Amino acid sequence: MLTRRLKLPIHDLVFERAGNDQITKHFEQNFLAHASPLPVGAYLDIQHKLADTTASVGNTAYWVLRRTNDKLDIVSSCTTYIRDAIMCEGRGVQYTKVVIITDIFTHPEWRLLGLAKRLLTRLQQLLDDGEAFGDANFSVVFSNFTTNLFMDLGWKPEESNQLRIFLGKLQMQHRPVVKEARFLDYNEVVGLVKNDYNLAQLRMSGHDKSAVHVQISPTAQLTRWHLMRSRLHSQYLSKDKMGIETHGAFSKVSYPAWVWWVHDYRLKRLIIGRMHVARLTGFALSIRPLLEAAVVEAAMCGFREVMLLDPDQQVNDAALMIPEQFPEDEVKVMHYSNLDMQPCVRWKGGEHPKKMKAVMKERQYYGWS
Repeated sequence: MLTRRLKLPIHDLVFERAGNDQITKHFEQNFLAHASPLPVGAYLDIQHKLADTTASVGNTAYWVLRRTNDKLDIVSSCTTYIRDAIMCEGRGVQYTKVVIITDIFTHPEWRLLGLAKRLLTRLQQLLDDGEAFGDANFSVVFSNFTTNLFMDLGWKPEESNQLRIFLGKLQMQHRPVVKEARFLDYNEVVGLVKNDYNLAQLRMSGHDKSAVHVQISPTAQLTRWHLMRSRLHSQYLSKDKMGIETHGAFSKVSYPAWVWWVHDYRLKRLIIGRMHVARLTGFALSIRPLLEAAVVEAAMCGFREVMLLDPDQQVNDAALMIPEQFPEDEVKVMHYSNLDMQPCVRWKGGEHPKKMKAVMKERQYYGWS
């Protein structure tokens, strides 16, 4: 390793958008960090299928920093997704785009040389120029555990928390009835998302001009991307569980109140992608059966926990009622600072034209890519 590092001329590197062979190389290198326990062939299959989804075609690019004399000698790389977004500067909703930067990876032999910073600096120049990313007004990096690199480059971390429900001894072989909730299949979830997007726009329009408020739009195509990604991973990792999976739940207490979720067999957890409620207060009793249904789904799949990003107060209040629904199983509710998947936001050009602070709303998992 030391020999190769000494031979790397830091000034003699090429930054470029990846071609087909480089994209495969990018996937192969990310496999080292993210894929276990998937075999490499399965991981590549998932990545190529996701690249062909409606949410990805024409909206996805891969960027590499490579050595000059070999296009496949990639030392650092990343993926960008262009997603729909909404924003408000105090005068109604505006429609825009956001660039999500993800899968940032530096080859183990070239780490601690500032190569990821160099890669992101070059990408930042493209973001500010606007030519490669069109109308995107801001970008988001979802940081895992450390934000120093992104902060140094102008991406500001958004404070948020995680709600985590640990299942303790809870195991299930047969799905019980959750009296006040109904489990949802794929088509039912996708059918509900349109109303979610409409409500998000309505709420965004109510923000004042103390800051520029931004949100990744909870669109149907983004929801389908998440559900497909979940199903593709389940295909390889769930063993005999895929046939019993559901994709969300609808509350019978008062409506509309519903959630959709994804299955993470690698880390043995159910992640709530989106929690939709008609009002921001007074819905704790409607949310409780949704969380109960999520715990049941997790137990059916052999998971250890349920996770929800950026819960509000009524979600936290509802979560406190969950342990009493499973009194003999040591189910516990915990809250943590959002150290993984923490969104970091940067305005195009480094700051808003009116020097307004950017505040990201609705920082739930659905916005992650």
